[in-house]
Amino acid sequence: MSTLYYEIGAGPPVLLLPGLAENARSWWRIMQDLALTNRTLALVLPGLGGTSPVHDVRPDHLASFVAAFLDAVEVEEVTLVGHSFGGAVAAYLTLTYPHRVTRLALVDAAGLGRAINPLLIASSLIPARVADVLSTAATLPGFGALATLSGALLLQQPWRVPPLTWLSQMRLSRSRTPLRTSIEVLRQGTGLTGQDPRLIVTGRLKDIEVPALVVWGLTDWLLPVSQGVRAARKLPNGKLTVIPGAGHVSFVDCHEDFMGALGPFVRDDISRLRRTPSHGEGPGTGISSP
Repeated sequence: MSTLYYEIGAGPPVLLLPGLAENARSWWRIMQDLALTNRTLALVLPGLGGTSPVHDVRPDHLASFVAAFLDAVEVEEVTLVGHSFGGAVAAYLTLTYPHRVTRLALVDAAGLGRAINPLLIASSLIPARVADVLSTAATLPGFGALATLSGALLLQQPWRVPPLTWLSQMRLSRSRTPLRTSIEVLRQGTGLTGQDPRLIVTGRLKDIEVPALVVWGLTDWLLPVSQGVRAARKLPNGKLTVIPGAGHVSFVDCHEDFMGALGPFVRDDISRLRRTPSHGEGPGTGISSP
């Protein structure tokens, strides 16, 4: 199986996982900042842009793929950052291979609750054959409006997106395999009542003992911020940062605010990131906003 990844910098490794219908280049500004102190990699998940198609798109299966990728690039332990669907994969990787992850950041992550935007529920109900037709049709001229609509849904401040990222994302939106894979992820992981409970990891977050950061855009129209609040409270060493001016792709909407949370989390001594609850205090109650 082929894949695509970007790498920059040297030092303790950080791996960034993008979400559905999202190009790994979306992380580029974050990569440049982290590369000052860290070896920073952004991986494209299988089937989601410049990679081989894949049929099994469950987060637990893709977590095994990411573990194999870490072996291939000779990374034993990593700070793991996952956005949206990539966040669900990151959570599964941490639960399945706890010795591989030293810190975990979940960014507007899937798999943390049932609630999801109704448009995604509708997309999950598309039959496989119809999805094939739509994926092909979306590559034809005249379907650029779909990319514009998705940008309005994902971002609160789309004018902040660098031009090269826009161009890369537009190319991705005209590619059949990423579109078909994204629909298949929704078909396998979403139903009439929202995210499939079999894929939700909220009840297992108590088993993630590494320092964890949850970052959420306050005006995320795809996944409600309440899911991030609950997740941070369940993580034994969890901390929550809510970014008021951001939507679902919070690291693009508000780059400086996002790095204000992620930068110290990645670079601080790990002992400073572990919580020692006082009497009567539950786990994961550290909550902040820029």
